[in-house]
Amino acid sequence: MKRYGAVVIGCGYMGSLHLDAISRQERVRLIGVADWNRDRASLVAIKYGAECWSTDYRALIERDDVDLVIIATYPSSHLEIAKDCLAAGKHILCEKPMAGNARETQEFMKLARGAKTKVLIGHILRHNTTYQAVMKMIREGAIGFPLVIRLSQLKPSKNWDSHLSLLRDVSPIVDCGVHYIDVMRWATGADVVSVNGIGQRLYEEVPPYTYNYGLMTLRLSDGSIGYFETGWGKGIPTDSRKEFIGPAGRIRIIYKNERPREDQHLGNLVEVEDHRKGTVRQINMDFSVKPTGAQLDYFLSMLENNLPAIPAMEDAFQAMEIALLADRAIHEGITLPCTK
Repeated sequence: MKRYGAVVIGCGYMGSLHLDAISRQERVRLIGVADWNRDRASLVAIKYGAECWSTDYRALIERDDVDLVIIATYPSSHLEIAKDCLAAGKHILCEKPMAGNARETQEFMKLARGAKTKVLIGHILRHNTTYQAVMKMIREGAIGFPLVIRLSQLKPSKNWDSHLSLLRDVSPIVDCGVHYIDVMRWATGADVVSVNGIGQRLYEEVPPYTYNYGLMTLRLSDGSIGYFETGWGKGIPTDSRKEFIGPAGRIRIIYKNERPREDQHLGNLVEVEDHRKGTVRQINMDFSVKPTGAQLDYFLSMLENNLPAIPAMEDAFQAMEIALLADRAIHEGITLPCTK
């Protein structure tokens, strides 16, 4: 059994989730971690048993025993790091969104298309068994078409400085929206034809060129519509609606941490309402394996069996392009058409 040498670049929230996944995967050897913050890099290396650490990722990716690199830094650094990793002949799992702006996104995509190694963008919902089950039900006609898709991901900021740093890089509509644009396209199999939205800068410390609350609406080519609401801040409530409504019924995903405490051990809950039969089913979905772990497993399968990326790079690219377009629509206060 081959063991793959791995380096994780970025030791923040998402980096730690990837490191948790690596710690559970016996086929991966954690060679090193890198972070601009020296103290954080050294502490994380000790916690996860990395063989070495550095504030300069270049010192790690040139090693011959490194096979794959996980990029978990802010979006504006993704392109430069990806260039260096591909030049060093490494496979890449890069966190979403793939880059910080439209030009960098297009350049990243050009790099990925020409890469001799594997590139995967971290859309973990594609590897979430709950979403996989729900998408299968929807695509098989469980609630009919077209759909009304209601999605939200609002978070109170427990670490406002961290969210503020991210806001300097990308808006929440871009950072989180790529996930849910991809979910809407996945559920319907349709293309997004237009986007618009609203945004609000609630606090003085939020950079004047962005906002910390946003809502985007999308129209899709099959007649479906959807919205995604997101925001970070000290006064933002927790809200995580995941609901799909069709002419024949409704499907709702309820995360395990939103269930009554006594039911959280059961995992996620999928509620399926069928208007034709007059029934409501509640399906418990096991959530003992986190999506980052399932995503890592699939990434290894890509390397071993020459499998395509999930989502396909073109789908990740489309989600990013639409998120950037929605961001522009919010800033300009207009509806914008989407063209492939």
